[in-house]
Amino acid sequence: MSSINIIIVGAGPVGLMSALLTLQNRGVAELVIFEERKRTDIFNLSYQVSFDAKSVQFLTECTVDFDNIEGCWMDGTFTAKVGVFLEYVLDRIMTSSKATVLFSNKFDRQEFDNMATSEGRHLLIVCDGRNGQTFRGLGFHNFCKEYPCGAYGAIAAIKRPEQRDIPTPEKRVHNLTFDLSAYGYHLSETNGFPGFSLKIFGNSKHRFLSIAVTKSDSNVVKTLRSVLDRSMMRNVFLKCFNVFKAVTEQSISDSYALHHMEFSPRLFEIKLSQRCETVAYFDDCDTFVLAEGEAALSFNFHTGLDINPHIRCLMSLGAFIDKLTAADSENSILESMVFKIKDLEMVCKELVKKGLKEAMFSTR
Repeated sequence: MSSINIIIVGAGPVGLMSALLTLQNRGVAELVIFEERKRTDIFNLSYQVSFDAKSVQFLTECTVDFDNIEGCWMDGTFTAKVGVFLEYVLDRIMTSSKATVLFSNKFDRQEFDNMATSEGRHLLIVCDGRNGQTFRGLGFHNFCKEYPCGAYGAIAAIKRPEQRDIPTPEKRVHNLTFDLSAYGYHLSETNGFPGFSLKIFGNSKHRFLSIAVTKSDSNVVKTLRSVLDRSMMRNVFLKCFNVFKAVTEQSISDSYALHHMEFSPRLFEIKLSQRCETVAYFDDCDTFVLAEGEAALSFNFHTGLDINPHIRCLMSLGAFIDKLTAADSENSILESMVFKIKDLEMVCKELVKKGLKEAMFSTR
């Protein structure tokens, strides 16, 4: 084999970055992207993405010019409105005569069958998120492996419709303790308790708060894990925001939080989920299927840097395609698949070991 046809399901950040990376491979003959949503819906997405220094370096080497993307820098991290980033990447993709983007088109089993009847080797890259149905529609199960991360956490989102969605740098605070005496819990921390880490992030219209703490027998941790008192957790997030918000932001009141805040009712165990089946090969039609992004792995905890685990996985995509175009035997095909599976496992191990520390617990 000397060439391969690429089909990508999903035009989100991971899907379009996968497309941009594949186009840099000389073995790619044709690229087709399927996206259920309209083009305008993609560009109008209001949440933001933040790339850490390692992702910035990798994407820069892949010809992404961050200086030509509207966003903001902080400690080597680049943050931009996701619609702005996607429009930039899509413009780059469409300069290639090999690329076709099909908006308002759902990829289903019929599309897969049509693809399989065409000539040549194919690679289907599934980037339709953790709730995507593409893999299931092809007959795969949705079983996942779960890796505990040695920490507990809770998250909150504040919607402020009166604000403009302007990218905003994050704020981190460490070694916090919470006084729960107003709820009848007179708790004292033991010596050596590391305290909670707080992170405030997101754009000015959609603000997010995450609190995390390493596993411990602290009385406060036990209480926040076991007592289902929504007013307690709402007050924790409200006080955290008002004390540590950006100087330019207004404080929010109890009544505003009641109507505009969604939050975890108590601390939960932070885990990383990995799909058990991420790579497959259909011998009868010479087609590979690969899961990327949240279709392959995801945290149950939002940190604002959640795109970066998926960028780590994309770092091996070019080498994987090289192996597929050269694979000419059952053994070489199997070796290609094992290569990608092992890379995902390595990424997962690194995320369990360092991911939460870098995203939440480090002072940067």
